[in-house]
Amino acid sequence: MEKKLIDFLSKFVTEKRVKLFDKVLEKRSRYLTVVLEDIYQAHNASAVLRSCDCFGFQDVHIIENKNEYYISPDIALGSSKWLDLKRYNEKSNNTIETIQKLKNENYRIIATTPHKSAKNLQTFDINKGKFAIFFGTEMSGLSEKVFENSDEYLKIDMFGFTESLNISVSVATILHHLRLRLERSKINFLLKKEEKLNIKLEWLRRSIKKSDLLEKEFYKKK
Repeated sequence: MEKKLIDFLSKFVTEKRVKLFDKVLEKRSRYLTVVLEDIYQAHNASAVLRSCDCFGFQDVHIIENKNEYYISPDIALGSSKWLDLKRYNEKSNNTIETIQKLKNENYRIIATTPHKSAKNLQTFDINKGKFAIFFGTEMSGLSEKVFENSDEYLKIDMFGFTESLNISVSVATILHHLRLRLERSKINFLLKKEEKLNIKLEWLRRSIKKSDLLEKEFYKKK
């Protein structure tokens, strides 16, 4: 039924857009996922989404303990429309809930930090299974709850006086490097067929005005 609904809704967008959806989905992945803890600057928050879309990673987990995550349209350039944003903001501290959910989905919890004994991008093992990379604010970094519950630490090697990059640059650097390593590996890191169908359906819904009314029409005929 889902495939038939996709075929039905596809009639309301251009053939070119449907082909673009299929092309992008062929390279989409959930093997790596990004987790943002209390990012509050709209510029950085939006630039991170743009990098996730550009490098083909579908999910972004957003922890809002103290700060609301705000997206700047001028920076994100519509990238949030094509990603699955999962927000955690119902409790005073949502970090542990996020970590537990990801561990239940068999993700390794990876904390980014320049301070602890960490693997760099060249030595980080991508073959041990899916991984969720946590990024914190520029001022204070990640919370202790993340470090206490992490499986591993990851860093970007620095060769100058400054010890860290802007968070949006850090995310882009890490995603680009690890995407290239995944592409060169034998790991089956791309989406499964069912996942691609689910995402394509959601993209069609987001692309079509009043898609809910069209769906009702579809189900009435069925």
